[in-house]
Amino acid sequence: MESLEATLNETLRLLMTRTGRRQVDVAEVIGITRGSLSQRLLGKSAWKLDDLPKVADYFGLTVSELLSGYAAIAAADRLPPAKGAEGQTRI
Repeated sequence: MESLEATLNETLRLLMTRTGRRQVDVAEVIGITRGSLSQRLLGKSAWKLDDLPKVADYFGLTVSELLSGYAAIAAADRLPPAKGAEGQTRI
């Protein structure tokens, strides 16, 4: 069974890829550097609970959805719009 932190990290990487958001964008939302976010996504630094609502809101999700994993978000039809090849958002 995958740890909650590993699920969160994978989910965030997949959400960033889907939406075209960069690490620097997400880091700015929670008030940390891109390097600090990278360390969290790699599992080398722990997430702070206070950051989760900010990240969830940024992607239009609840904290519960964010922690449930990408597949569960997709199954609930709650994925944010995807970014198209030309940089346009697709629904």
